[in-house]
Amino acid sequence: MAAMNEDNLKLLSKYRMLCRNKGLTKETIKAFECDLKLFFRYIGDKSIEIITHRDIEEFMYYCQEERGNSNDAINRNFTSLNGFYKTLIKKEYLNIVNPMDKLDKPKLRKKVKDYLTEDEIAKIFNYLEKENDLRGLAFFQLAYSSACRISEIHQLNRDSLNMQKRSFKVLGKGEKERDCLFSETARDCIQTYLASRKDNLEPLFLSRENNRWSKRAMQVFVKNVVKAVGINKHITPHSLRHSILTNLRLNGYPLEDLQLLAGHESIGTTQQKYTHVGLEDVRSKFDDFYAMPR
Repeated sequence: MAAMNEDNLKLLSKYRMLCRNKGLTKETIKAFECDLKLFFRYIGDKSIEIITHRDIEEFMYYCQEERGNSNDAINRNFTSLNGFYKTLIKKEYLNIVNPMDKLDKPKLRKKVKDYLTEDEIAKIFNYLEKENDLRGLAFFQLAYSSACRISEIHQLNRDSLNMQKRSFKVLGKGEKERDCLFSETARDCIQTYLASRKDNLEPLFLSRENNRWSKRAMQVFVKNVVKAVGINKHITPHSLRHSILTNLRLNGYPLEDLQLLAGHESIGTTQQKYTHVGLEDVRSKFDDFYAMPR
């Protein structure tokens, strides 16, 4: 691929600034930058202003056929490019018609995400207790009961937690502060873990080298624990958040409560993610109804 056009990179820098001003997270900005730089490398010295929808179609074909990207990755490329063009046209950094308007967004089948049932999460807690893994147990209990994202757990310090109220504040999506709750069991496990430490270091969770436990290490840890317990599911730290919300919904908790716990700005987001969960309960009642003698 040819070197990237300098003017295109300047536009990317302006777009990055606009996204920061909108409150997008560093992780989100980093993700779209990766997609856009791939596109810039593909078009080489061509200016963004003369790119057509056909150029973008060819880029999508390149990603699919030559790079072997998944449908999810191609869909993300589309979203990144569309956001880039729409924002810069709206802010009048570009005086063109959006070439993305002539393209159809790739359709993706919604995947049902794996989650841990109440029995499975209990097995994990029991396994960590038997292993005497105080850090691991405290992490699982906190991540599960609080429904927090891994980035939110990762940022916590010792003094972040109010043990009496069992609450803490985090900077969530869009750099917005929100209140989180955690269970009594999580509090007890965290206190036991902290009491076992011989340091006065700030982070709530430490690595074996006494650094802040990294997000990547948390991901590997969750994967290894799930495998050790014998659960054959694709489970990540984010699955713990999805699991508690799913289990609460299956136990009849209203969507409004789930919205508060998850920190969703709109209840529409909660509805989209968790309304379907009740279908399994309906199915059970439906089957029971038809199993009744007539």
